[in-house]
Amino acid sequence: MNSEVYAEFSLTGIDLNPEDVTSKVGVQPTKTWFKDELISPKARIRYQQNGWKLRSRLEASDDLGEHFQVVLEQLKQGWQPLIELCSIYEAEFCGVIYTSGDRPAIHFDRDILKAVLQLNAEIGVDLYVLPPE
Repeated sequence: MNSEVYAEFSLTGIDLNPEDVTSKVGVQPTKTWFKDELISPKARIRYQQNGWKLRSRLEASDDLGEHFQVVLEQLKQGWQPLIELCSIYEAEFCGVIYTSGDRPAIHFDRDILKAVLQLNAEIGVDLYVLPPE
């Protein structure tokens, strides 16, 4: 298995209304949810806050920095309203990497870091090393 990589941006908060986020930012989210909904049909875990999430449209084989760039590009049309929303709610960029031993690059250039800083967002990267096939 080669590495599978994706990135997403999420905005969460107890009183966040996902429909308002979509309306203000002008971007269709990949997923929205409300507090107390099940995280997945098989899980017994529930969301603790309302949320709005946008995932990268790139292929899973592209590198993490490229995924972050694509998510940021998707958000650009509603940038100013998004900055305001991020001053109220919790914003996070999350990268996820599944690998069976390959060493994928984890690099964020200055433009990515500046954008994340403008949004007052956090960055998280989850790395899952799977057994070889």
